[in-house]
Amino acid sequence: MLAGAVLLALTGAAAHAQPTGASSEIKALKSTVEELRKQLQELKKGNQPAATPALEQARVQELSKQLNELRDQLKRSQDGAAAATAPVPEGQEESQEALDARTPASKADIQGLRADMENYKYDQSRLQERNIPSVTRNTKIGGSLTLGYQTWGPSVPAGNTSAFGAEAAGQARKNGFTSPVLGLNFTGNLYRDYAEGRNLTYRLAFSSASNYGSSTNLSSASADGSQFNATDAYLRYSFQPASGNLEDPLGTITVGQQTVPFGLDAQALDPEVRAAISSATYVGGLGFNKRQIGVVVAGDIDPYVDFTNNYRAPLLSYAFGVYNGNGSNKQDNNSARDFSARLVYTLPVDYSSWFRQLQIGASFYRGYPTLNTATTSSAAAVYRKGNFDRTGFDINWTHLPFSVSYEWAYGKQDVQPLAANLLLNGDGEKRSVYQYVNFGYTWGEQFLSSSKQQGKFDDYWPKSYQAFLRFDSADPNRSATALDDKSLTTTAGLNVFFAETTSFKVNYVHVHNFYRAAPAVAGTPRGSNGIQAQFSATF
Repeated sequence: MLAGAVLLALTGAAAHAQPTGASSEIKALKSTVEELRKQLQELKKGNQPAATPALEQARVQELSKQLNELRDQLKRSQDGAAAATAPVPEGQEESQEALDARTPASKADIQGLRADMENYKYDQSRLQERNIPSVTRNTKIGGSLTLGYQTWGPSVPAGNTSAFGAEAAGQARKNGFTSPVLGLNFTGNLYRDYAEGRNLTYRLAFSSASNYGSSTNLSSASADGSQFNATDAYLRYSFQPASGNLEDPLGTITVGQQTVPFGLDAQALDPEVRAAISSATYVGGLGFNKRQIGVVVAGDIDPYVDFTNNYRAPLLSYAFGVYNGNGSNKQDNNSARDFSARLVYTLPVDYSSWFRQLQIGASFYRGYPTLNTATTSSAAAVYRKGNFDRTGFDINWTHLPFSVSYEWAYGKQDVQPLAANLLLNGDGEKRSVYQYVNFGYTWGEQFLSSSKQQGKFDDYWPKSYQAFLRFDSADPNRSATALDDKSLTTTAGLNVFFAETTSFKVNYVHVHNFYRAAPAVAGTPRGSNGIQAQFSATF
């Protein structure tokens, strides 16, 4: 009898658990009630051994207690649901969020949303087709703009082009704006090796410059005074996996037109990457102010890595190259190949050491130019293969805020066997010696790894300042017995880096020419002074 009463009560509780729009919690309670009902049915069937009335009474009481608790919980859930859907009291406005939550979307609303999405997709597709360039492979576009102004004294005579690479003119000049240098480059990945990181990349760069000037090596003039030529044009393959792990050694093969890995300053031909506005004198004096077409194998061995300071220093770096030797954008004019070799040793010390980033480098270049062997200017040209050697030694120490660099370069080459040349160089060989030392001090945060890794707001970038002093000695024809063309160039400069890719440089240049055997010639005084200013921006 008592079991039947409990069963009837449970059935009633199940009937109350059917409110319209019941929540998941209410459904869970109904499931629990149904489970209890099944247990009572099994108890009523009496399939188990007979239990004493006291035991049956205890079971029924326990089930009744659980039933009462479930009823209370179900009632609280129903009251909460009713309160949520209750109408807003009179005089009180319903919030827009609540109104939107209980307002169902109509079919027209859904169709309108779909139409708006399709229109947006169409507009974005048309915008990309008309206004955004696309390429077959991923490509990064960059460039640079370099503007300058210079003044010098004494003034450069008419027709002279020796001072600062100035163009010949009809009257003396003391100052003027320099021709702008505009660069444009494209870099990208032709093949990405996701398994081992042996990627194939490319670089194509162009530069415009004046027909006259030491920073370019353009042999012909155009009517408007400028040219636009290819500078870099090469493919690069990583035969050592470029996995991104700083502890892995690097190794690449570069095929095409590129800078020659010789010394320090000779590899900084682009004006935006040099500390001084003008290159060291050996760069132009020994013919390294131009790219060469060939193959270069470069890499490093046993790198030391400090992940805390984002510092990587390979114990030994190497670069070996084979070139046409005839300059950039030209076919070779003989069957001989030039070759170069460079090794750089980095002192293996910790990041905290004062000798950090102390590097010692040695470079060598052997060339085989085509030599005109006519003994007089009026005689028919007779050509043969000549040769020249370039040997370099450099030391570089960069330990912010201090930096010191020294380079020594020696050149020996055959000369055309004219009487005037043989008078100066009796053995038919011209020897040159160049060297410079540069002292720098940098203050600011732009070059600190911790600052580079910080997030920047908009185009903000911390400013940095760099002051330097360079002494540059040149002896272009040391073996000449009747000529003393040695010079000493002193350059003091201040560079301001006020954005990630933008800098402003001011250089004071003093050139002292040595003449022991003869007085100073016109246009090349014993001493001259100049001020150069340059603005450089890259993108």
